[in-house]
Amino acid sequence: MKTFILTCFMMLNFFAKAQKETIIYNAKIFTANPATPFADAVGIRGNTIIAVGKFNDVKNTMGAKAELMDMKGGFLMPGMVDAHSHVISGGQSLLKANLSEEYVPANDLIKYVRQQLKEKKGMTGDILLVYDVNISTWVHLDQLNKNFNSKEFENQAIYLSGSDGHTAWVNQKMLTLAGISKSRVKDLPVSKQQYFGFDKDGELSGFIADSGLNILDEVLPPEPEPDSLAALEAIKHCNSLGLTAWLDPSAANINTGKENALMAYQYLISKQKLTAHVAATLVADANLEPQPQISKLKSLQAKYSQSPNLNIIGFKIFADGVLEYPAQTAAISIPYTNHSQNGRLLYEPARFAEFATLADKQGLQMHVHAIGDLAVTETLNGFEAMRKANGNDQLPHTITHLQLVMQKDIARFQSLNVLAAMQLLWAFGDITTIDIVKPYLDPSLYKQQYPARSMSRAGTLICGASDWPVSSANPFKAMAIAETRKGPLNIVLDSTQRMPRMSMLYAYTLNAAMAMLLDKSIGSIEPGKFADIIQVDRDITKVKPEELAQTNVLWTMFEGNIVYKQAR
Repeated sequence: MKTFILTCFMMLNFFAKAQKETIIYNAKIFTANPATPFADAVGIRGNTIIAVGKFNDVKNTMGAKAELMDMKGGFLMPGMVDAHSHVISGGQSLLKANLSEEYVPANDLIKYVRQQLKEKKGMTGDILLVYDVNISTWVHLDQLNKNFNSKEFENQAIYLSGSDGHTAWVNQKMLTLAGISKSRVKDLPVSKQQYFGFDKDGELSGFIADSGLNILDEVLPPEPEPDSLAALEAIKHCNSLGLTAWLDPSAANINTGKENALMAYQYLISKQKLTAHVAATLVADANLEPQPQISKLKSLQAKYSQSPNLNIIGFKIFADGVLEYPAQTAAISIPYTNHSQNGRLLYEPARFAEFATLADKQGLQMHVHAIGDLAVTETLNGFEAMRKANGNDQLPHTITHLQLVMQKDIARFQSLNVLAAMQLLWAFGDITTIDIVKPYLDPSLYKQQYPARSMSRAGTLICGASDWPVSSANPFKAMAIAETRKGPLNIVLDSTQRMPRMSMLYAYTLNAAMAMLLDKSIGSIEPGKFADIIQVDRDITKVKPEELAQTNVLWTMFEGNIVYKQAR
């Protein structure tokens, strides 16, 4: 037995020595290690960081044959981490007609649709599906109906998918194809009728939100290998932005059986193309019995456990919808001013608390979509009940989006060990935060939008998140907006909530890794962690926010291998 152990030890030692060693030096390195935030050299053996610090110290730690990489003063940092990104869906959007949130006036939208029909790029079967339509377009529903229900388009199904991922507009042909009629909607429970828009004459306007979209999706025809192609496009895109890890919040749905994203990641693994760490949460329904859903999740964990870089860590729960007019499905504490309703909380609070308690007890994370302040409050109430029942705060849970947060709830995040995955690319003054929000909210609510700075000061860990393809996956653009809160119209959305640069660098590295439950192995440049490192074309600790937004990634290293290099 001793001989066997000695042999194993000698073999491991041999392989360790045989692994490639590299010393990257003469660089400004942001490590994201709070104890030593900056260094000028890093030593790598195989896929692991061995030493970080001054060049001579690193050199003395590494082997004599280590390859030297002179960065000539370049800026390095950990691979970027996104705490909420629908990456496979993002890849699909890259392959389809995509307006990328750009607002397109009605007449130009007709030209765009005609061009897409001609080129066939946006076609899903016989349906023209256009992604990432700016949600301010929904203010002009009358014009959309006039344009796309005209004789020119009366036989063409058109589906405009909103950039928020929660709303859409479809023409009459698409409504008919999906079997959506005025009588069918009126037969639905009152709570579900609100997801369908009506015009001033009481007819369907074509606007549909949240769970109403499921009816549309049921009639979308399948495509040959769409997810594998999307996955390949997505991974290239993310690596080009310096992203080496993300939490995919809707990688499968426990109750519908859809496993599309998990299957796409499995495809990448089979082709040795998964050049990122992925933590997946699965959509569940907190109103249903928790244990059967937990058991299903555990069976999927076993099914997709063949790669160390794909881990199913818990559940995604929807607490509410979205805030903007005309959807207004986010749950808020003071009624919307135009119809005196509070939106809709999508779970029974007691059932959510029960679900969270049982999931937490079995080591599963809860990742909760909450946009309205009432949804945030009730989610925190559920987490508080969970902590009291289980007496353990070691497993962090996450609330994402957080457009409105009550002042009295801000301190609760730290005390309950709840992380905030915030999409701060959205936190600027434009149509979506002013024109289609401000007139419909009580002023006391409106001023609470994306209170990132207040939350950070109260000890909340802010985790960088994109919600791609709802918005850009580019973390540098998000960091710039978080710092200025100013958009293309030069309108600032509450300057008191501007985030410091260094806070955002941690948000998109170590903090986001915590949301993935992977902070022990990624998120910072420290000995023992994976060698996930990127070089960018400027010192992002010093440039102005406008320049930060224009940052380019020169190369991306994942587990010691260069997986992206900018073309010269």
